[in-house]
Amino acid sequence: MGKTVVAVFSGTGNAFRASTLVTQELKVAAHSVETLDLSAGAALPALGAGDTLILCTSTLGFSPPSTVMSRLKAAPRSPGARAAVLFVCGGIMSKGTISGGWSGAAPLVSLALLKSKGYDALGSADASYPENWTQVTEAAMGADQEAIIARGDAEARAFGKAVAEGRPGFIKRNMLTRSLGRFIGFIFRNIARRVLAKLYIADDRCTSCGLCARSCPASAIVMKGGLPSWADPCCACNRCINICPAAAIQSSTARLVLFVALNLVAVFASSPAARALLAWIAPSLSAPAHGLLSITLSLALYGVFCALQLGPLDRLLCTLERKPALRRFFTASFTRGFRRYLAPGFNKE
Repeated sequence: MGKTVVAVFSGTGNAFRASTLVTQELKVAAHSVETLDLSAGAALPALGAGDTLILCTSTLGFSPPSTVMSRLKAAPRSPGARAAVLFVCGGIMSKGTISGGWSGAAPLVSLALLKSKGYDALGSADASYPENWTQVTEAAMGADQEAIIARGDAEARAFGKAVAEGRPGFIKRNMLTRSLGRFIGFIFRNIARRVLAKLYIADDRCTSCGLCARSCPASAIVMKGGLPSWADPCCACNRCINICPAAAIQSSTARLVLFVALNLVAVFASSPAARALLAWIAPSLSAPAHGLLSITLSLALYGVFCALQLGPLDRLLCTLERKPALRRFFTASFTRGFRRYLAPGFNKE
């Protein structure tokens, strides 16, 4: 029996909790287990034939987190090794019934990357724990939270036992998920997570302790003038908003409204602008060619706007929101009264 490596990436502790239960099941079956914390910067090692890699990770935007994708792409080749993946999803309680999370195409994407590194796919599964997307919604609390955690624990243990016994199965996905799900995940990893990062702001309760910056799994938070600032590597794991001891990190309502309004303007303006530009540059184009180029140019113009939104516009807003006269406007937030969520026992200080 070769060695087994359990690699975990966790934002608020759900995936870390699941990985611990998986490891327990493996050790009961006398597996030699090594644990790697990808959210602490660990890299995937080269494994040999007969070795097993188990990836336990959060699901972000129906996709592996961008940080995990970077680790998978940088992983050394491991011909003959085996790989199984467990994706932790956000579950919710509705009218006394738990609605489990859904990992979308995330298992397919991660196993495809591992196969390109020489791994043989061993299995995949989901485990539902309390939703931690505090940037947008509140997590379940009390008895509801306990019930969802119990479900996630049972799913994690079942996965660990199945891997230990060599009988894990695969999550089945239909063609729509295989295609559209991959596309949605790609958009989230490359665009949406960056936009979500730009919504963060620290309000007047911030004590400048720097815990958010020290604990960020993507090293995306920099303290500037005693306040945190979110940079491009942010993977939207929501650890910062949930771990802040003063509950000072919020989603800025002003930023959200501005971004939505500007994006709507850009979406509706890009097509007329593209047509006008083509009519000026190439008025003699045939109708089919004009239509195709118009669509391409519209997408390009919107892409330019997104780049401006994440660059110069964000820097302008950062400057404005640090002005004392404007702080109250930018720090107003619908998340201010939200309960924060960390998995029981999880501490990443």
